[in-house]
Amino acid sequence: MSQDVPEPLVAYDHTDLVNRPKRIWNWGNIPLPGLLLPALGAAFGFGLLWLVALFSLAAFLPFLGMSIWTSLLYFGPPIAVYFVWGRPLPSALTLSQQLVVWADWWWQPKRLQGLAADREPEELRWQVILWAPGSPRWQSRYDAARRTAAERGTAFSARS
Repeated sequence: MSQDVPEPLVAYDHTDLVNRPKRIWNWGNIPLPGLLLPALGAAFGFGLLWLVALFSLAAFLPFLGMSIWTSLLYFGPPIAVYFVWGRPLPSALTLSQQLVVWADWWWQPKRLQGLAADREPEELRWQVILWAPGSPRWQSRYDAARRTAAERGTAFSARS
């Protein structure tokens, strides 16, 4: 009988429910998919500031007055913010998550106080957790596995 080759372990994370983008609005009982709410909020906030700034400048610069051509200047950047804000970066984080990581990195209290030296540890210590089954159900399976390993002559049969 040939030895069984163990399958590689594969782990999937299906629990990212809190950080998953909310893309659904409900209007009564009718779901409206397709809107990324954090990006929509960021685009709305940026768009409001952008319009106030451009309308203020338009009072002094007449070529910034509202026309078909300047509407791209007025509405293009907020629309771009919507699409950039919700798209994952190469680090698999969205722009809002990356900004939180960046702010935490630069403004953490240890860094502000000068205590966060960026250096590698000089010594690495390994910690091993050994488990011995205590329940009779597991003990019988463990003993059966040891007997099978002893018959096959594998390293699992070494005495402990």
